[in-house]
Amino acid sequence: SGYFCRRNMAAMITATKKNPAEKILGRFGLYLTRRESLGGSKAILGSHPPYDQLNAIGTRNDYFIHKGYRHRSVPQYMDDTVYSWGWQEEVYCLAREIADKHDFKSVMDVGCGSAFKLLKYLGKDKTIGLDVAQTCSKLRNRYPDREWGVADFSAEIVPKADLVIASDVIEHLVDPDMLLRFILRVAPKHVIISTPDRNLLRHGTHNGPPHNIAHIREWNMPELHAYLSEFLEIDEHFISYAAQATQCVLARPRSACS
Repeated sequence: SGYFCRRNMAAMITATKKNPAEKILGRFGLYLTRRESLGGSKAILGSHPPYDQLNAIGTRNDYFIHKGYRHRSVPQYMDDTVYSWGWQEEVYCLAREIADKHDFKSVMDVGCGSAFKLLKYLGKDKTIGLDVAQTCSKLRNRYPDREWGVADFSAEIVPKADLVIASDVIEHLVDPDMLLRFILRVAPKHVIISTPDRNLLRHGTHNGPPHNIAHIREWNMPELHAYLSEFLEIDEHFISYAAQATQCVLARPRSACS
């Protein structure tokens, strides 16, 4: 079975052959996709954030998430090497567009997981995939000709890359400041960060903790924009795929904007 989605990025079309129904849908700017989607809570009441708090932001101590939000304190490892596609694919399509537009030659993917999307969309470039030790061990065996490394944000020496991707990583970190400071040390020309938009999740988790037990915290768009702006000059901030509640940021390190 598939989901009906309005066409917004041609590269997101997953069907290789069009049947008659797909041809008819195409006339109306629609297509079938088998990408996963988030259903949210079955109950309507209580699943949405309060209207008067849709754009509220908190203080720096809470990473600009609104007052009263409960952050999860202990992270849980998620083995992402078993997944190939379906989540945040449009984020990597965007990365391909940015790399082509600026003639970038190297890409770092922080929290690369299975690396399927990294290699599918950016495999013609030099790629550096970072993740936890268990994941890197599997990737070295699977793709021995590529560069893999443990994501150590406090390492004295960091690799360099023209473009850094952190696709749905920041919500897993107890201290996301470490990720952003690490990215500044990599000194890329552009950065792409994606994470769930809490306002779209419909899990009734406006005040936390996240429904996903692997997530420490989740931001809405105003909160994330305020937080990332401390480190990055944001060029674009948008919902990249509403069915998965994905918000995406295209930015440049502040040190590179002067």
